[in-house]
Amino acid sequence: MATTYRKKVNGKLQSPYYYAVYYSADRKRVSKSTGLSKKREAQRLATEWELAEIKLSKGKSERETEIQEELKRFIAKQNRSGWKQEETIKMLAKIHEIGSGEKLNIPTLKRYLAEWMLNKKEMVSPSSFDAYTSHISSIASVYGDIGDKQLCELQTADLKKIQNRLAGDIAGRRTTRKTVNLKMVVLKSAIKDAYNEGLITRNIGLAVKPLPEDDSKIKGAFTSDEIQKLIKVAPRHWKGMILFSADTGLRISNLAGLKWKNIDIENRLIKLIQVKHERSKKKTLRTVLYHLLSDTMLNYLKFIGINKTGYVFTDIVSIRRSNRTLHFKSVMEKAGVPTKIEVDYQDEPIERSFHGLRHYYNSKMTNNGVSQDVRKKYTGHKSDSSNDIYTHIDAETIKKELAKVPQTEYDWGVAQ
Repeated sequence: MATTYRKKVNGKLQSPYYYAVYYSADRKRVSKSTGLSKKREAQRLATEWELAEIKLSKGKSERETEIQEELKRFIAKQNRSGWKQEETIKMLAKIHEIGSGEKLNIPTLKRYLAEWMLNKKEMVSPSSFDAYTSHISSIASVYGDIGDKQLCELQTADLKKIQNRLAGDIAGRRTTRKTVNLKMVVLKSAIKDAYNEGLITRNIGLAVKPLPEDDSKIKGAFTSDEIQKLIKVAPRHWKGMILFSADTGLRISNLAGLKWKNIDIENRLIKLIQVKHERSKKKTLRTVLYHLLSDTMLNYLKFIGINKTGYVFTDIVSIRRSNRTLHFKSVMEKAGVPTKIEVDYQDEPIERSFHGLRHYYNSKMTNNGVSQDVRKKYTGHKSDSSNDIYTHIDAETIKKELAKVPQTEYDWGVAQ
């Protein structure tokens, strides 16, 4: 039981204040001043201090019991299923939380993704960072309590739950499987980096397979007449964007970022790294594209005024990346060029956007006998299958090719 006293030396009082004497939670004798000169008040405070230590001692004992039980469960589980490093990390984190009342400072998925995005900002182009931000925002909107899990607690099942939640809007057609797969590629990339950094012992994203993309929208090409209509009604720099894409197959992002230094007027060449590869760490993957500067393209550049520095299409580069397709859509509406067209090889209409100019360029090369290897080189495609998507062969080319196949006469008469 706690007691109080006033300190005396040789019978002489040293202080008017009472000291409290009691035992701490770890059973050590404690003596400290109460700062009170009235014995009853000092005794009351000493008793409160002692009760607090008794409560702390009881809690400590309970935590020790809980830690022992946790260790027993862990050892039994490991003996049954085999010893795994990641389970050991989880156990240590749990014991630390039981003992201290605080979680071990291992980043949660939410915190790691935020830090990962900060690092990505220094490594990718602004347009790519915008895309990463959009995907991570979508993931953050659905991960719920999974976002508060520490990285070492995450399982493949958690990533699949996030994938399923992202796919929840597919039925309402607010998204597609292709879009969900793009978002999951970003999430799995972050998980892989965490594995490479040693924050987790297993790359849990490897087992998460992409959704089948049979719902992805097929894109269509424009005709020469439609491109002429678009150029006729388009604002000054959109005219150039349409013209250059139709004659080079360059993406809207590449053209929006086209600089005068990329154009060799004297040799009539355009030289640049395609937008999908310019951020690659491996220089060998930074595909350099060359395109011929046609007479029409050169005359257009002379019309807007040839410069040595800066962007070519200054009106376009200032438009937010996500809004450029909307601007082009308004040009299509003004030109009377439909955004959707019916085709005879599928039930649903196919959509068209600025990307249709890239389809047009690749198809024009195909219909004029350019080999697929050459087409891939100038469109920056890595595989035949990717290039095939952009190939729309016209009827005359098909008939011309099939006419090369020898025909055989058959007696088709039916026996009576």
